[in-house]
Amino acid sequence: MKVESIILKENQLTEYVVNNFEEGAIVEISYNRVFVPGKIVHVYDDATVTIQLMGELLNQRVDIDFNEVKHELLEIVYTFKDKSVTLILED
Repeated sequence: MKVESIILKENQLTEYVVNNFEEGAIVEISYNRVFVPGKIVHVYDDATVTIQLMGELLNQRVDIDFNEVKHELLEIVYTFKDKSVTLILED
């Protein structure tokens, strides 16, 4: 599996999500004090992503608007096919 890390400014995140995230990919989001693992169900043009949570207690769908949480994001690990990308956000 190909693994890479990308450092993004907060203002670059929306464009990256819209252009690179694909339905069916696995995403692990770390923000504030929350860790959200899930499978991408849909990606909207405004960088909102519907995720099917993958957890033992929670297994529901949630929408995450990356524009609203980008100030609190620590990192995002995006895995699709044979590639894993860790996105690290800078101010």
